[in-house]
Amino acid sequence: MTPKLRRLVFQRLVSSMGIHGGRDFSRWRFKFIVFEGEKKKFFSSTPRGRRSSNDHRLDQLLKRFVNHEQKGVPSKAGTDDDLNDVFNMERMHVFLRLLGDPHKGKTYKTIHVGGTKGKGTQIALLSSCLMKAGYTIGTYKSPHVHSFAERIRVNGKYDDDELSELFEEIWTRTANDVHEEDTAAARRRMKQLKQLTHFEVLTGMALKYFEQKNVDIALVEVGLGGIRDATNVFDENSLECAILTHIGEEHLEALGGSIESIVRAKTGICKPSRPTFIGHQNDRKVDKLIREEVRDRGGVIIENKAKVRFVDINVDNAILKQRVSLSVPSGGDKVREFQESINLPLLGPHQRENAELALNVLSHMMTTTTTTTTTQTTTGKKWDKLTWESIRDGFEACSSVSSPGNFEILRRPRPQNKSSPDGDGDEDDRNDDDNITIVADGAHTEESAVCLRKTLLEVFPNEPMVFVLAMASDKNHSGITKALAETPSRVEMIATKVDVAGKDLRSTSPEVIARSEYFQGVVIQDFSEAMKYARDILVKKNNGRGVVCVSGSLHSVTRAKREVLSR
Repeated sequence: MTPKLRRLVFQRLVSSMGIHGGRDFSRWRFKFIVFEGEKKKFFSSTPRGRRSSNDHRLDQLLKRFVNHEQKGVPSKAGTDDDLNDVFNMERMHVFLRLLGDPHKGKTYKTIHVGGTKGKGTQIALLSSCLMKAGYTIGTYKSPHVHSFAERIRVNGKYDDDELSELFEEIWTRTANDVHEEDTAAARRRMKQLKQLTHFEVLTGMALKYFEQKNVDIALVEVGLGGIRDATNVFDENSLECAILTHIGEEHLEALGGSIESIVRAKTGICKPSRPTFIGHQNDRKVDKLIREEVRDRGGVIIENKAKVRFVDINVDNAILKQRVSLSVPSGGDKVREFQESINLPLLGPHQRENAELALNVLSHMMTTTTTTTTTQTTTGKKWDKLTWESIRDGFEACSSVSSPGNFEILRRPRPQNKSSPDGDGDEDDRNDDDNITIVADGAHTEESAVCLRKTLLEVFPNEPMVFVLAMASDKNHSGITKALAETPSRVEMIATKVDVAGKDLRSTSPEVIARSEYFQGVVIQDFSEAMKYARDILVKKNNGRGVVCVSGSLHSVTRAKREVLSR
């Protein structure tokens, strides 16, 4: 088919779908390019019609692309040693060029957040504070709870219809642009677009959406590793700063098999002359490795001077919070100390570390526009609307709702009804498990499971615990089980199963979890039955008092939320 004939066929097809002439193209669901031998079929369409509330349109549109979250990531795919070139950064840049390079800092700056755990919390804390200061904030993080649209937000809100229409607009324009010329370069671009993955498409959409929404700054979470991640497209002109949270052994096979290769992959988001903030590392060897890699890449390490100190646990507006004091140097050697402690809705010692890192980033943005070292000088946009008050208010406004999977208390003991005349309360409508607390936490590494154990003991020091565990196949099942089995008040441990990214391809069978030498409990295949058994154990052994803790993955958190809401 000649280029002229191809253009004519495409124009008639698009016209038949009502895209031109003022008709509403959002009525159609487009299917992306399908290759059948040498024959290219650009789009097919079906009327979308009325959708039910459970029909997530963007999810359906993205099904055309390879989803490694469901299938798993090939060995070394997240490193520069990948000979198969699974995550090819060139095709990501080709895709972004077709979108007009929205990520290059022409309209917004980007904070890039990598690491093993704490990335989502960093984005939640930073976005909360920056919004309180009056900025328009774009956030891109994963995974999601119900729909892929949840990953892309502006000022905390997402819009499935807007994102779906953006998807359709992108592919209509992209297909048209690519087929305007019949050259070797155009054919190469078409081949690269055909190979785009699910996450790459979603990332490009997020960056374009932020441009359309005129955000002031984008907070972007790395998907896997860093150096070969689809989000690693920013340069020193568009990057406000890079943040590296705690780094540990996660996705070992995909990231090269050692802590050294993991550090190399994750520090790949650091850019020459741009500030890099490093979170607390439990292992001094890992901290040293990170610093060496950042310096080798030309990044400027901003040392942490912020302090977040624990005061106590209290109840504020019926929500459990930890009271903390904040302090940070503010120009010269003078320390700005908040006169009143604040209530941080995120619980646990590790959240104080996360808050400390975020406080360091924000104070640097607020007080510094130029950073000078012995060899480098780096300038950034001045964030003059940031104040200590907006930081305080932002921290207090942050919650597990804005950072899902971080020690979410899904249910607290039901208060006794005291409306009866004798003041003793009416017991007729109470259940045996009304005094049980249900907590969900997405701990999926041994170190994050240790953090969960410490948080449980800090928040519920005398409560009996039942653990419900469901994990992905590539996790350290034994390490997670060991960390939680060491909880002194543990009553029972239940191994069960949930889908990972909507399918069971990467789910671990509960029998595998139970093979750990540290596992002491029962195997229950069905998640709902596992939750019922956990509640029944506390009713029988502890008069209906205690904590059911669901953990092992963020997908088990999502499943637990559905279970609690359905009761």
